[in-house]
Amino acid sequence: MESGKKLFSLMTLCLILGLSSGFYFGTKLGGSGKKVEINNQKADCPTETSDAGQKTLALQKLDLLKSYTDFVLLPKEKIADPVKYAEDMGELVKSINSEEITAKYYATGETEGKEQKIVDFLDYLSESLKADLR
Repeated sequence: MESGKKLFSLMTLCLILGLSSGFYFGTKLGGSGKKVEINNQKADCPTETSDAGQKTLALQKLDLLKSYTDFVLLPKEKIADPVKYAEDMGELVKSINSEEITAKYYATGETEGKEQKIVDFLDYLSESLKADLR
């Protein structure tokens, strides 16, 4: 009975080590080389309520936040068509129709202080969403 528990523990430990090392080395070596197709579904809100415009705007901001976060965090080679993906985000920014969001979004494309501008854009977008949800 005791040897059965030890064998089970050893097998479990080997399984955990195998999975974790496979995950670690798989991500470090570029994984399987598959490209990720990210299709963000645009949220549709019914237009019967007076809050529909605010709901649609909040959902668009949330879609933009998700899309931009994916774009920044995923390696460019994992996105099937990065140029189209960026163009789609640009269209979403235009549809939100906010001068502040537009300015901060396009500022992230500049090379000087790029990381800080990305952080500022994500912070502004999340704060804007929080305000919309209140």
